[in-house]
Amino acid sequence: MQINMMGVAAEMKETAWEIALIQLAEAAKIAGLSRETTEMLSEPQRVLIVNFPVRLENGSTKFFTGYRIHHNHALGQIQGGTRFSPDETLEDVKALALWMTVKNSLNGIPAGGGKGGVQCDPGTLTRQELERVCRAYIRAIAPLIGPGVDFPGADIGTGPDTQSWMLDEWEQIHSLRHEPSAISGKSIALGGSQGRSAATGLGVGLAVRETCRHTGRDIKKLSVAIQGYGKVGSWSARTLESFEAKIVAVSDVHGAIYREEGFSAAELDAYIKQNNTLAGIPGSTVINNEELLTCPCDVLVPAAVQGVITDNIAMDVKAQIIVEGANGPTTPSAEKILEKRGVLVVPDILANGGGTVIAYLERVQGIYGYYWVESEVHQKFDNLFTETFKVVYETSRQKGISMRMAAWVRALRRVEEAMIARGWTQA
Repeated sequence: MQINMMGVAAEMKETAWEIALIQLAEAAKIAGLSRETTEMLSEPQRVLIVNFPVRLENGSTKFFTGYRIHHNHALGQIQGGTRFSPDETLEDVKALALWMTVKNSLNGIPAGGGKGGVQCDPGTLTRQELERVCRAYIRAIAPLIGPGVDFPGADIGTGPDTQSWMLDEWEQIHSLRHEPSAISGKSIALGGSQGRSAATGLGVGLAVRETCRHTGRDIKKLSVAIQGYGKVGSWSARTLESFEAKIVAVSDVHGAIYREEGFSAAELDAYIKQNNTLAGIPGSTVINNEELLTCPCDVLVPAAVQGVITDNIAMDVKAQIIVEGANGPTTPSAEKILEKRGVLVVPDILANGGGTVIAYLERVQGIYGYYWVESEVHQKFDNLFTETFKVVYETSRQKGISMRMAAWVRALRRVEEAMIARGWTQA
């Protein structure tokens, strides 16, 4: 704790990297990992920091800082997203890369964990400027990516357009060789996968469905609050609505709204398309972000950024189930409070793994040049997710540990097995 200028105790927030290391240490102890394995996983294997110039529309030149991190490649080539955010830091990217190692391993994907990003605000750039940033970033990190090495995907601030520009730049660098397995999250016209846009939100919805299945709840009677109505939050809402759950609260960068009777996804989508904000939807009550996290609901889906559920928030959460759509939204100390209060937390590495699973399916399709329709992609993911959830939930109950630790233990043991097989560490 620290004391602010008003003399009131305030919480000190851990960085994302500090949170990731706390989770790693706890899981490594439970899993019985060797000291060598734990030490190796406590630092990335490769860290690339780049600074590159981009010519802006006003004729000036601006330098941007970017990152690409390979946390661990024991299980295969690196796979992880690319985040464009003004708040991007090296610490954040390191944490996200570690979480990707665990997430890929948990889901049985033959890939190691990585992450990338650029310190920029896409909302302040013209379309031409954003394209230049994408191309300059790929030129800067080109030695560290490519088929068999690193398969960069999309994340916050990136999408089909940015990924398509990145793929085109990579192919131009490599003598115009068409290589759809070089970049993921790209346009379907360039070899992207059907069903990719819904992937992470679909996983969140499936996590709620499977939680109900294993705990005997009726999903049709659940009320849900979603923090962050972006790519993940909006698809979470659509998926949960298809399961007949009720969405009672949502938020965006402008604030949050609540309606006990619920919102339809179509209503939310139409209003935000017309007004560029959720604020002002007729019949809704305007609330702040903290009130959304603690509003009356059965399920809370934090789908924005990390570290939002702190100790103070955890004490007031009304939901009995938290499904993490964002990476690292719950601090370790807050999770202990939630556990004591009987709140079930479905961790990020399980709940939001849809993006990396379908990115892997995109890589497979790109390598073979054989593509599936959306229903096939989603069914493959559904089958894989259902089995993974079952194993994690049963392990949690049998071992008397949280679902987060059950997921981490399963994932870390698989990573260690690969490291031993490679001769990096000893059994």
